[in-house]
Amino acid sequence: MEVEVIDGVITRVGIQSGVPDDYILCPAFVNAHSHMEYRGLMGRVGGDDFFAWIREITEQKSQQELDQVRRDCQIAANENRATGVGYIWEHTDRLGSAAAMRAAGLDGILFQELITFNEHENPGEKWASVHERAAQQAKEGGFPVYVNPHAIYTVDDASLTKIASRAGPISIHCAESRFERELTVHGSGKFAEFQRAHGWKVVASGLSPIAVLNGYGMLKSTTQLVHCCDVDDSDIKRIAQRRASVAHCPRSNQRLACPTAPVRRMLDAGIRVGLGMDSAASSGPIDMFEEMRAALAASRRRGEPLTGEQVLDMSTAGGARSLGLSGWEIKEGSTVPLIKIVVDSCHTAEDLIETGSPGCVQWV
Repeated sequence: MEVEVIDGVITRVGIQSGVPDDYILCPAFVNAHSHMEYRGLMGRVGGDDFFAWIREITEQKSQQELDQVRRDCQIAANENRATGVGYIWEHTDRLGSAAAMRAAGLDGILFQELITFNEHENPGEKWASVHERAAQQAKEGGFPVYVNPHAIYTVDDASLTKIASRAGPISIHCAESRFERELTVHGSGKFAEFQRAHGWKVVASGLSPIAVLNGYGMLKSTTQLVHCCDVDDSDIKRIAQRRASVAHCPRSNQRLACPTAPVRRMLDAGIRVGLGMDSAASSGPIDMFEEMRAALAASRRRGEPLTGEQVLDMSTAGGARSLGLSGWEIKEGSTVPLIKIVVDSCHTAEDLIETGSPGCVQWV
């Protein structure tokens, strides 16, 4: 295939007329879910399960200075660029991500996380402070920034309802671990105990986390559900009916002992699924090829194997569609950023995934 690009626009796509080049031309990768601010905590957060891990990272982040967080964000942004990422949906609690993305030449959307765990009875001041941070991020990066709920177990009911009613994209962690289902269905488990210890009124709803979000009106075409590890067929049907999308983060899920997400069943149901690298604190090095390999391996462990083509699509055009982006593909008129992936003896998408690394990536 020959591709002609003039001033960032693909003007011609044709049949290869000469000796083929020794690289694969590919749309830049799309990182469907990211937390760049945790780059400095890579390899430093313990915990044998999700609850223990999230308690420890909460403690460690409270000890970090903003200057260090900004430096960590810049390292993470540069590493995203180095592994071929051109577009990110970035979750951020603190400042630094927007400026880092801009400096690294990345595009995307930021979600300034709202967590009202300690302010659940009167979240007004927390809303104000998060809005202030969001405004500063927008100024520093020039990207769209949305105040966004972290998860149903860290945000109060009124705030979830308020966010669900607005226009624009939403990205919320959901059904990541078994502890969420224990909380919503039975009103029991570690999340329930922790909420009660901090003054929350915990009620067993009998509903899955997905069904709870649907009750808030949050399942819609502009909502991304991050993880969806602990979901059943009724949850998948509901997500598909409401046309919500999913971010799959297999390395993080494995590290935190989460259930293996039924990604192939989601794709078969018509759900848009993108691949996300989450945070270096849970996923390890920022490497999209490692994430793709993990997605293949996870699907095989589950006995519902994905193809290399499906996984590559989740990290490029399909990942872009999951974020509401169209045209993230090599075709005439497209402005998609392009990368060269220089690999030897590559004949299939699976070959590319298995042999690729950030060192193989060159930007066009």
